[in-house]
Amino acid sequence: MSDFCDATYTYYSMDHLPDYDNLTVNNRSTKRIKLRKYAIYLTCILVLTIIMTGVILILKQKRLNKKIKIILSTPKPIKHNISFNCQLPINPTYKKNCTIVAGVLSTSNDKLNELNGPTSVYLDREKNIYVADTTNHRIRKYSSENSNTSETLIDETSNINYPRCLFIDQESNYLFFLDQDNQGYYRVQLLKLNSNPLKSTILVVGNQTRSYGMSLDEDFNIYVSEYNNHRIVKWLSPNYNNYLIIVVENQLTYPKSIYIDQKTNNLYVADKNRIQCWINNSNKSQIVMQGGSVCPNAIEYDCHGNLYISQDRTIKLINQNTGLPGIDIIGIQSYSQWVQNFRKNDDFSYPEGIYLDKTNGDLYVTDSSFNLIEKFTIEF
Repeated sequence: MSDFCDATYTYYSMDHLPDYDNLTVNNRSTKRIKLRKYAIYLTCILVLTIIMTGVILILKQKRLNKKIKIILSTPKPIKHNISFNCQLPINPTYKKNCTIVAGVLSTSNDKLNELNGPTSVYLDREKNIYVADTTNHRIRKYSSENSNTSETLIDETSNINYPRCLFIDQESNYLFFLDQDNQGYYRVQLLKLNSNPLKSTILVVGNQTRSYGMSLDEDFNIYVSEYNNHRIVKWLSPNYNNYLIIVVENQLTYPKSIYIDQKTNNLYVADKNRIQCWINNSNKSQIVMQGGSVCPNAIEYDCHGNLYISQDRTIKLINQNTGLPGIDIIGIQSYSQWVQNFRKNDDFSYPEGIYLDKTNGDLYVTDSSFNLIEKFTIEF
């Protein structure tokens, strides 16, 4: 026991042992640094993934829109005047003598200003006159101040072929027109009148059929009458990749001219010897005019709801509010009378396109046989 009791005990200092508290703190800091690095890596990977996904979507969209060269900004076109602001007479009459505002007689030898089968006419805000010189494959512009001042805006060297059905949006100065490819299938093209140089853009390539009628609503949707398919289709703005069948084939027979009333969205269609109306995109139609020996060539509309229709050798007026049959306001219905009064006063050979100046009632008519654009002034 004495040996045990006499044993000497040695005390060791704790200074040489590890500082476990500091070691724990350092380990935690290291872990936090690693976690931050992982977070940065993951964030970078996520950002790169988002960027690559966006690039892939953009490339896919470009492929889908390969045939569309332009996306419209959809400015709102001018709507028709409403009835209580209408300055035109409800039952207009026109002076017998007309004024030739475009084209020259074939005996003049003026090849530049000589039209060949014009089918459509339209006016801009300054009342400059635009003419679809169809068989010459060009669009002509005539100055409002001097009809002898004219220019060719675009011709067959710019890939247009038998242009017709002009439509100008007054806000954007966009000119839409219908033409056809080398196989005769319809296209819709756009010409930006403010651009320099002028160059047309193909918006719609048709469904392997001919067309003789086009109109636009206030949202720039394009309505086309498909002649051989016996239907009306609506190409959807702004890209025009898709279309809806608005009127099916069992309701029409070789439709030609069409007109959209931008105030009501009523659709007027000429087929056979009649005019039908589909009220605000409804499925059922009503006949607003029937008669005559041929299909009406063009339809116009005034602020009273009157329809102006070119058919045979006359321009007819139909007042939809009264329900009365159409009356001839310009031209001669009888062929024998037309031969007897050949080229006197207001006689036509083949009135095709018409345009109504809704500010003063002047009526512009394309005579595609005499190759003239004639203006008839209203009598107040």
